[in-house]
Amino acid sequence: MLIKRDNKIHTYTYEAHPFDVVGWDGYFYPYAFSIHDFEPITGRLHMPPTIHQTWETASCVMCAFVPRLYDYHPEAIPAPYNHANIDTDEVLYYVDGDFMSRNDIQKGQITLHPMGVVHGPHPGAAERSVGKNDTQEIAVMVDTFKPLRMTKAAAGIEVEDYYKSWLED
Repeated sequence: MLIKRDNKIHTYTYEAHPFDVVGWDGYFYPYAFSIHDFEPITGRLHMPPTIHQTWETASCVMCAFVPRLYDYHPEAIPAPYNHANIDTDEVLYYVDGDFMSRNDIQKGQITLHPMGVVHGPHPGAAERSVGKNDTQEIAVMVDTFKPLRMTKAAAGIEVEDYYKSWLED
């Protein structure tokens, strides 16, 4: 096996292939993890976004939003609170389902919330979430520790009025 570290290649030889092991928890790449196997933590009140975290690297964290129970306190408001990421850019890829906190978001769409920009549920989303028991959404979020820059291709599909989606009708 060839392992690259600090721009040097190291050779390791094993008697058996390291992927041919039940219960292996070493650090070989590539990793494969089905979002359908992720089981998030749930609670009586709204849990912090870190409960959705599946991976962490030196440059980003990745989170999986999957079907789960909503907060189950009788007076809970399941919609997430408004927030601003002070140290990350947040990219969300909406895979499938009903995205409770967003109005008019379709599967396959991607949103970018740059660090410092306040965002949260769209108008009416918090009210719609009250009394709901669960969500069937599937989304992947990547929070990067360095600012992202939009490519020309991304700019070509940008929904230019997205920032206005937090305005009341």
